[in-house]
Amino acid sequence: MTRRTGLLGAMAAAGARPQTGPASRPGMEIDPTADIHPSVILEGKVKVGAYTKIDAGTILTGNVTIGHHTLIRCNVTIRGTNIIGNYTHIYDNVNIEGGRPAKVGGSKAEVPDRSIIGDGCWINHGATMHGTQIADGGAVGINGACDYNTRIGKGAILANGSATRVDQVIPDDCLAEGVPAVIKKRNLTDKDRQDYFGVLPAAWTRYEAARIEESIRKKMGR
Repeated sequence: MTRRTGLLGAMAAAGARPQTGPASRPGMEIDPTADIHPSVILEGKVKVGAYTKIDAGTILTGNVTIGHHTLIRCNVTIRGTNIIGNYTHIYDNVNIEGGRPAKVGGSKAEVPDRSIIGDGCWINHGATMHGTQIADGGAVGINGACDYNTRIGKGAILANGSATRVDQVIPDDCLAEGVPAVIKKRNLTDKDRQDYFGVLPAAWTRYEAARIEESIRKKMGR
């Protein structure tokens, strides 16, 4: 088990490449501009892109790839094989795991589940996701629950407190709500998304990314 030492940013600012710490260990590929809190636990094969920020208490374990300008807040657990895109926000106390293998241990899956979160996605506080695929701009609301092999389409929303069934599909630009979730609205617009969340996720993720990059650049003297 390895921990971020907090020295990577300072050494990068000084023009030096770190000789110890997660980025130099087998399987770790941490961009020197990534801002990772010292309490974050990194274990396994972990890749973190440029200007991504990961807050206190988060655990990344397994085979985890995170893109650039992504924000992961406090006490998030990401376990197993997971791919997370760019400009995506994952908020406090979210749990994400890679899902089922295929045809072993009683697994119904014909092929292994895949945990893939696209670009510009919005995973709100307390969400739980098992082997879930979310297309670009998709969102999971507060305390949403995605069972195995849930597929959320581009720009689609699983509403606050809602839950999917195994293998459920929420089509592009649809709002699904309830337990189990059913489609409540189709052909969502950006105004619909802004009205639902109180902010427009596509705009907010870019706004926060720019602020975080500016803060990191100042810390590094760039």
